[in-house]
Amino acid sequence: MSSAPITHIIEIDVGVDLSNALFELAQHRGRSISVLNGRGMVEKVTLRQATGRIVTHQGKFSIISISGTIIPSSTLESAGELEVNLSTPAFEVIRGIVISPLVASSPLILTVVSSPITAV
Repeated sequence: MSSAPITHIIEIDVGVDLSNALFELAQHRGRSISVLNGRGMVEKVTLRQATGRIVTHQGKFSIISISGTIIPSSTLESAGELEVNLSTPAFEVIRGIVISPLVASSPLILTVVSSPITAV
C-alpha cells in the first residue's frame, strides 16, 4: 500500500449516514480520511454547536462546506470530527461538529485525501 497521501472523489448514496460511511472507509483502508470539501443535500443532521449544545435538525439542507478528519478507530465517537456549514431552505446557515447521523438526501460528492497512519 502506498505511503503517500491519495486524493479521492467519493459519492455517498441517498439515505446513507455520511459519518458512518467515512468511518467504515477509514477502517477498511487503514488510513486517515481528511475531507477537503463536499456538495449535496442532507436531510437529518445532529450537530454540537460552539456552545456545546447538541441539536438535531430535520429537513433539507444544502452543504455549504464540510471538513475534518476521520481515523481508523474502535468507535465512531473516537474517530475524529467533521465540521459542517449548512444552508436551510430559508437561506439560514447552521453549523457545528457532526454527531452521527448526517443523512444524505441527494448523492453527496466529497473530495477527500487518505493518508497512512503514522506512529507519533
